[in-house]
Amino acid sequence: MKKLSYILIFVLLTVASCTKDFEEINTNPNSPDKVSNAGLLLPNLIRGAVNNHLDNSYTRGSIAANLLASDYASNFSNWARSDAGSYFFWNYYDYIRDLNEVISIAETQGQKNYKGIALVLRSWMFQCLTDLYGPIPFREAANAKLSGISAPKFEQQDAVYAGLLADLEEANSLLGSSNEPVTGDILYSGNVDNWKKFANSLRLRLLLRQSKRVDPTTAMKAIVENPTKYPLFSSNADQAALQYLVDRPSNESPFYRSGNGGTGTKVSKQLIDYLKSLNDTRLYAYALPTPASSATDANGVRPDPKNFVYAGDLNGIGNFPDNNATSPSGMLWMSIQYAPDLASATAGQGIIISYSEVQFILAEAAEKGYISGGSAAAETYYTNGIKDQFKYYSSRIPANYATSYLKLTPASIVAPDSYFTQNGVAYTGTQAQKLEKIALQKWISLYLVGFEAWSEWRRTGFPVIPVGPIGPGYVPRRILYPADELRINAAHYNEAVGWLGADDLKSHIWWDK
Repeated sequence: MKKLSYILIFVLLTVASCTKDFEEINTNPNSPDKVSNAGLLLPNLIRGAVNNHLDNSYTRGSIAANLLASDYASNFSNWARSDAGSYFFWNYYDYIRDLNEVISIAETQGQKNYKGIALVLRSWMFQCLTDLYGPIPFREAANAKLSGISAPKFEQQDAVYAGLLADLEEANSLLGSSNEPVTGDILYSGNVDNWKKFANSLRLRLLLRQSKRVDPTTAMKAIVENPTKYPLFSSNADQAALQYLVDRPSNESPFYRSGNGGTGTKVSKQLIDYLKSLNDTRLYAYALPTPASSATDANGVRPDPKNFVYAGDLNGIGNFPDNNATSPSGMLWMSIQYAPDLASATAGQGIIISYSEVQFILAEAAEKGYISGGSAAAETYYTNGIKDQFKYYSSRIPANYATSYLKLTPASIVAPDSYFTQNGVAYTGTQAQKLEKIALQKWISLYLVGFEAWSEWRRTGFPVIPVGPIGPGYVPRRILYPADELRINAAHYNEAVGWLGADDLKSHIWWDK
């Protein structure tokens, strides 16, 4: 019996030792359970979120804003609740959870630059979410992974906006206050000064968007009048735009190898007609000529580009009557599958917020008296925004376009002095007329940032978007919550719906009332 006891003790000790050794042997030192380097998380976070944003702007946002027209999404008529998770940024919560990991690592290691970057990115993602839905899971969602919260509560949009503005203020103070080099930053290559500009430019977007509900004067003046503390974008060179590369497919524009065939989505009639009425050469960047007007003849010869026709289509009419008679979206959306001679892996950028948008924000703020300078300053900002747009699109034209059938060069997209003196552009008229001109130029400028164009339409009412015969009979004001929220977070979902009045496409969110 005593011998058996010794044997059992020996076996137990051996098993314990083996288990300890097994754990040590099967722990991969090159694949730790917990990431300890914040920079390792940034590339996929930035690329994934920006690509998601760009793709959704094309397939949904620019259609909602009537910059593009689609034969499958007519004024949201088939934008079902089941689409919300995949098409309307709800999956940003996956990125937000990882950003919270970055913040946790940064706080533990005293890396203020990383925390500042994560706060800016997280604020942008939350802004996208709340502007689409209204009340959203916010602070509890931000800490759900770290705190084990499976059903985070929703917060009203005014509280979300206040929290985002506070986070961006904190980010501005953190960035540049420590010396650690930033790795993994595929947006700004570790340039924390540009991240500060991003933070403050995003603050201006938020302040203006909520301006019907909260007076932005004090906060806007504090930013604009202290550029040393609160720098803003100074040109499109430092705007928040992800530059695509060709070193491997994952770094290319997501449209380059997509199935975008130029048939299901067209440039809208409203946008093309407006550009043509102003002799606006951005048309050549935004749209391709109609296939019918640019096709080769029996001898394989194309018409002179001067004879090309540009024509838009309508939303809300179902299938397009004639794909050959309307213009596909232009070079920045083009896929190699549809137009191998025109598609570019690098011409397009993933724009988050542009220099021109900030200039239009400042123009409206000056015109309304939120910042100093009045109409004179407003005109300067307004003109800067327009000029930058032409400069930007001119610079994006691939070199091979000069010898393509389009015969397009940087000199093709210019704004002569006469552009700014015509009635539709000149900064003249009543204050209401000036504000409408700012809104319309801003709408044109947000072609690649479609959901922002839709949000601006909801805020300003410009341009007046026509409603097609197919669909609900109105342009919706928000997005339906994902079906999963009804099932797994019902109590908090119901509270949010109570604040909205109804989980309905017609419900107005807080700043849109």
